[in-house]
Amino acid sequence: MLEPIKIFGKWDDGYALDNHMLSSEFLGYDENGKEKFNNTRTTVGELVYQIKYNNQKEKLNDLLEIMSSFLDNWRIKDKADLVISVPPSKNTRVDQPVFEIANTIGNYLGRPTDNTILTKNTNLQAKDGNTNVSGTITKNKTFENPVSMLIIDDLYSTGATLNEVVKVLKTDENVKNVYVLVMTKTRR
Repeated sequence: MLEPIKIFGKWDDGYALDNHMLSSEFLGYDENGKEKFNNTRTTVGELVYQIKYNNQKEKLNDLLEIMSSFLDNWRIKDKADLVISVPPSKNTRVDQPVFEIANTIGNYLGRPTDNTILTKNTNLQAKDGNTNVSGTITKNKTFENPVSMLIIDDLYSTGATLNEVVKVLKTDENVKNVYVLVMTKTRR
């Protein structure tokens, strides 16, 4: 069952669909000295994990099925003209999971998706304890007409990156309302 969580920041309205983890038990270290855990994820957390780390694109439909009633109840289709994603930190992936999720949501809502509006110019991630992400996001487009947008991200930890994204977007006088939807949230 979906447990949406209201998240607060520079955006006009925002939610995480659910927590990422239900539990995480430290098991020790593997032969390379890497920490090992027994993780139990929420349903949404597991779907995002499979999409992101195991390239299981077929799970996008399962994710959409779970979130569609939330999207309908939120009435985001009536609020957002455009769907975009937070730019990924890891640019080496052939298929960017957050782009795939944003495209899936845009298609469902019947709204255009543009994953080229923003670029992240560093691999720095706020979830790694780097809460100063100022200047790490570049906007590649100026809007000629008023636009309200829905920003998609896969994981919400500190909110620092999303706040930076919204700050950069709102430098454009035609960006009116910004809504945020993240798939999962850490329990920090």
